[in-house]
Amino acid sequence: MKLGAYSLMLAVAAANGAFLALLLVTQSGRHRGSRWLAVLTAGIALRLMPYILGFAGAYDAYPWLTFAPFDVTLTWGPLLWAYVVVLSTDAPPRRWPLHFIPAAIQFAYQGVAFMLPPTGKWHWYSGPHLDVIEPIGTVFVLLSLSAYGIAAYRRYEVWQVWLDGNLSNRDESRLGWLRLVLAGFALTGALGALMAAVHWTITPLDYFARLPVIVALAILAYLIALLGYRFGTQAIPMTDSAVENVPVLEPVADFALLDAEAMSSRPSGKDYSAEAAAWRSRVKAAGWHRDPNLTLARLAQLLQTSTRSVSRTLNQGRGESFNDFVNRLRVEEAVTILARHHAPDVLRVAFDVGFASKASFNRAFKRHTGATPTGIRAQQCDDASQLPPI
Repeated sequence: MKLGAYSLMLAVAAANGAFLALLLVTQSGRHRGSRWLAVLTAGIALRLMPYILGFAGAYDAYPWLTFAPFDVTLTWGPLLWAYVVVLSTDAPPRRWPLHFIPAAIQFAYQGVAFMLPPTGKWHWYSGPHLDVIEPIGTVFVLLSLSAYGIAAYRRYEVWQVWLDGNLSNRDESRLGWLRLVLAGFALTGALGALMAAVHWTITPLDYFARLPVIVALAILAYLIALLGYRFGTQAIPMTDSAVENVPVLEPVADFALLDAEAMSSRPSGKDYSAEAAAWRSRVKAAGWHRDPNLTLARLAQLLQTSTRSVSRTLNQGRGESFNDFVNRLRVEEAVTILARHHAPDVLRVAFDVGFASKASFNRAFKRHTGATPTGIRAQQCDDASQLPPI
């Protein structure tokens, strides 16, 4: 057996994935979700092994390697979904072992087939396995990746909405990296489905023809491990029980929908606009919006009410999430400061009004005024009527 260019390339990719997986579980201070991601990365790296061995001629030299249990693809979907759940709630999914029963059957099948005598093994592989088992298995894997990928994305959406509804500074947990992980899985799964369709309907694909999807898997293993290692510890888990109980496959378009029962049972005729306006005046007068660590729970405590009441009143009375409500107050104050002569520098203003970073300040400023902080400062408007509308 001799490692060729393809084998060497995939071996390096597999080793890289295994190394990153090891870092995810061994380094102290890692998020508990890192363990799930490490297993997922290792499982993808393991799937490269048949191609590393195949391109090196190992199966020709050692046919007994056939059916070596390198294929754990039915774990990928559940692991991806569980990883997102653990990141977003700091707890594994309920009854999570049940989701790995298909993977256990997949592994057991390979184990039994691997123990067959050489002649029986080849007869089974070249006949029933390639004709029946492999196509059925491929369909199950694609369905599993699709279902769990959708579930993971729905959980991601719920988490995004929760962050907007509970954190005043949430740019440090924007989750763009997690969106890349999910997109990487979606694109790789789509490529795998395309290759399978070509294999079944147009022309059979050998090891070399399947190389693009294998290379995509190698890139995916590196991508998810690197992003998880770099950004996973920044995850801020949801703590609102109403959010945690939302079904993961149910689309959520607005934070108010996270508690539909409470919304449907709200008192009729209540003037949410007046209450929201009164709360806004209190927050502005007290300067609570300047606290960079202000959360929905803290604001509810200051207002002596519940988080549910604050969220509902802001949504119904102003059409805003908690995040928009607080950042609008911050931007309004920043506009006033920047329009003065001899205003302090932009970064100082951003911190003074409650933003945690210049990037989050610029993003919120553009969102609420349509202008940039430096543009407002350059105008140096003395007349409040000249300020951009907020």
